[in-house]
Amino acid sequence: MEYDERSVTIVATLDDSNRASTVLSHASTLASDLDEPLYVLHVLRRSTLASVLEKEVKGQAVTENYEIQRIGDELVEKAAVNTEITHDPDAIKTVVRVGDPAEEIRSYGEEVGARCIVVGGRRRSPTGKVLFGSVVQQVMLTASVPVLNVPTEND
Repeated sequence: MEYDERSVTIVATLDDSNRASTVLSHASTLASDLDEPLYVLHVLRRSTLASVLEKEVKGQAVTENYEIQRIGDELVEKAAVNTEITHDPDAIKTVVRVGDPAEEIRSYGEEVGARCIVVGGRRRSPTGKVLFGSVVQQVMLTASVPVLNVPTEND
């Protein structure tokens, strides 16, 4: 299946944790079963972006867009190493956005008309959720599309 922007249905959200492989595997299977493209979304916080853009690649200055996309591509490659990807690689698109992770995930899902957002959360105590919040919890409570929370092992 070729990439077709009009038929986006599955958005997988990856971070740089050990959960990324599990999320990518489940999202890949879901997209493959539905015969739909898969978007893999990574959200950089603004503070992370600032430190990333101070670096140079191979001695050459890079543009912001290039560096951001490279981060996303490397994240997907890392997650795919120990994962069986059942989906057509040509129908997978990596997207990187900058901002508040929960808000960017929610808004991106709406923008592309996703039928499902696939996330992977870690177990937290009720106190931990109150003190630190949870991106997954915020996405599940605010998204206008279904959110699939993939159970993962603790990091």
